[in-house]
Amino acid sequence: MRESLLTPSLSPSAAPTANLYSVQSSFVLAFFGGPFAIILYSALNSWKLRRPLDALVYLAGMALAVSFLVAFMTAYAPLMQLINVIGRSAAEVMWRALALALMGIVYLLHRKHHRSAALFASTTPSPWIPAIACAVLAYGMKKALEFYLLAGNP
Repeated sequence: MRESLLTPSLSPSAAPTANLYSVQSSFVLAFFGGPFAIILYSALNSWKLRRPLDALVYLAGMALAVSFLVAFMTAYAPLMQLINVIGRSAAEVMWRALALALMGIVYLLHRKHHRSAALFASTTPSPWIPAIACAVLAYGMKKALEFYLLAGNP
């Protein structure tokens, strides 16, 4: 009999390296906080995992969110036509859709770690303080960008 067959395939070294914030809290924050909030919140998970190259994804997401706000605030024609077709609340719907899309992309980056945490039934840290802090910072970032854009276009 081969002894290698009796060894467990999941060793203790495969346990999660860090306790990440839950996917549910990321979804709720993306829906209510917007793209800036989910980028900040997910950056905390990447920092816990010591993955500095994830910053490239966050910079691309930040550029996408800023370009959406710039296009909306400067009344970019194709975006305004789409908003006119969809309705008055289309900008907010598109803002939330962008946040949820970014949340999905970040989930794909951290999927292995989330699944590992679920497999080992590790407890997730409380998301309240970081989520609220990220939401407040994101709101400030959005308002600062809007103020900057409005000050540049009298």
